[in-house]
Amino acid sequence: MIRKIVIFVFYFWINNNFVFANYTFTYDMALRCKEHICKHGYVYETYYRVDSSDRRHLKMEAELLFEMHLAILAGSNGHILLSTVPQPSTNDPVYEIVIGGGSNRFTELRRNLRRNARASSKTVGILSAIEFRPFYIKVYKDGLIEFGKENEVLPVLSYFDTNPLPVKYFSFAAWNGVEAKFLYDCPAPGSNDTTATSNSEAVERNETSSDSLKTSLLMGRMPNIPPTQQMNVKLGIKVTSLFYNALDAKLTTGLSVFMSWMDDSMAWNPSKFNGTTSLTFRQGQIWRPTFFVFNSDDLGMLDTSNPDHIWMVYSGEAVFHFQTTINTWCVDYSTNLNRWPRDEYNCSIVIQPWDTYEQIFLSIPKLEEMEGFTDIDDVIQNEWELDIQQYVLSAQAWNIGATMENGANDSTTSDRLIIKMNLKRRASSYNIVFYTPLLVLATFVLMSFWSERLKMDRVWFYAGTTIVICMGLCYIDYLVPCHTIPTILVLYTTVLVGALIATFLHVLLMTEMADRICKKPFISTILLQRWLRILFCLPEIKLCRIYETLGESNLMSEEDCDSGVSLAPRLGNVEEMQSDNIEFNARREIAEVFDKTMFFVYSITFSVMLILHY
Repeated sequence: MIRKIVIFVFYFWINNNFVFANYTFTYDMALRCKEHICKHGYVYETYYRVDSSDRRHLKMEAELLFEMHLAILAGSNGHILLSTVPQPSTNDPVYEIVIGGGSNRFTELRRNLRRNARASSKTVGILSAIEFRPFYIKVYKDGLIEFGKENEVLPVLSYFDTNPLPVKYFSFAAWNGVEAKFLYDCPAPGSNDTTATSNSEAVERNETSSDSLKTSLLMGRMPNIPPTQQMNVKLGIKVTSLFYNALDAKLTTGLSVFMSWMDDSMAWNPSKFNGTTSLTFRQGQIWRPTFFVFNSDDLGMLDTSNPDHIWMVYSGEAVFHFQTTINTWCVDYSTNLNRWPRDEYNCSIVIQPWDTYEQIFLSIPKLEEMEGFTDIDDVIQNEWELDIQQYVLSAQAWNIGATMENGANDSTTSDRLIIKMNLKRRASSYNIVFYTPLLVLATFVLMSFWSERLKMDRVWFYAGTTIVICMGLCYIDYLVPCHTIPTILVLYTTVLVGALIATFLHVLLMTEMADRICKKPFISTILLQRWLRILFCLPEIKLCRIYETLGESNLMSEEDCDSGVSLAPRLGNVEEMQSDNIEFNARREIAEVFDKTMFFVYSITFSVMLILHY
């Protein structure tokens, strides 16, 4: 018995992984299906009525309420809608299946339009842009809903609905920028009966005056061709967010884009269309100018992050507003030093038309023209203060500049929009974090020159200061820009070098070698100079000359010779140093001279560098 079970499981595994994995949707299968093409993005345009009696003989299981076999050809985002009514609203209960959503990475079952997800599965690469992928949908009487790949045992998604919907209509949609092809009403796998296909019919929509006007305006129109050879376009930009990465010298800017142009061929008389004064068109239905950023880090068009419509009034004036995010390079090559974190940058964004064959003349709209569209966009505050200037650069001026800079003329015919931005960092928090330790360390280094000299306590202080600065430099290395040298880094390095020099001199004066050098006569002579002692505020040393003993040495020498006693001669012309309660110590006074000299030099150096930094 166990052996039979093992053989059955093995056979089932072989069947599931080898036989079903090789299942392909052939051309003959496609000929037995109906076709639906989605070109207008995430919009359910055509609804098909389900014929229950026609599908009854197609059900392979008695418990099925609804069964559909279909195939999809799309790079991503195939949407299937099952509903009880045509044209359902966002509040109507429906089954929406998103196949290959998130750039072909997941599949999801929703209970309402665009929301209320009930089941989701990670399905990387479930759709293909070069071959049809077959799927099935089954709705059972007990509320079980299954969506899966044809001839696979386990479904991709399954969900138990306690209140299942009677499916009477279905529709298809794609995503903005994605063209999807659906083959529906396909026979079940293994069915050779060519008549065993359902007969779903498209539901005719009751067109309003706006719908009939759209139909007449779009009839025979090529949406990729501009209305005229030369187009005048108003292009306005509003910066909604900004982030500058100083490490990579990359600027990420959120833009609210406003475009306006005239298309006389789209004008109409409102009195002939029940007073309709304005229409909205989806992207791709009519021509609109497309732009890209010349100095972007990629070569793509300005991608719209929101599926906004094109608004047009009866005079033929069209307005399109969308939001996007761009990444541009912003490197300051003027100097190798900057004042980070109090740094400033001058960045430019160059926006130009995408199609080179189009001749577009740009102009900047007035602020009141843009307010009705761009005021709804939230402006995100950030750490940068912005000063923005916008102007249009003609094609002739651009070509002259390109010729002077690169030596080659690209002969462009369209204008450019130049956005110049001056970025100044709001450095309040940075000032507290970085300048407070710097000022404290510099102050204590300067105060150390007035402490007791030739003691190990000062050596330990300098060593501690060096360790603290080195640790700070190790951490600050992850924050500073890599293409320039911040002057605050130079300030920290200067304090570090100053502490090291002070440590070296202080330790050197504490050695025996320094003691021997200080006992040299020329050192004493220099230290006894009056101007030196006045300059460095050294204590005054009084010098006395004793004239009473002059000549006594000769007389004493003669007396000693007569007595036969040999005495050491006394020098008569000798200067004896006397001071009031002051002991002369050459090494300590040299240390004091060095301390006061270094205090003066360090004070001037730190002050000048700090002033230049600010």
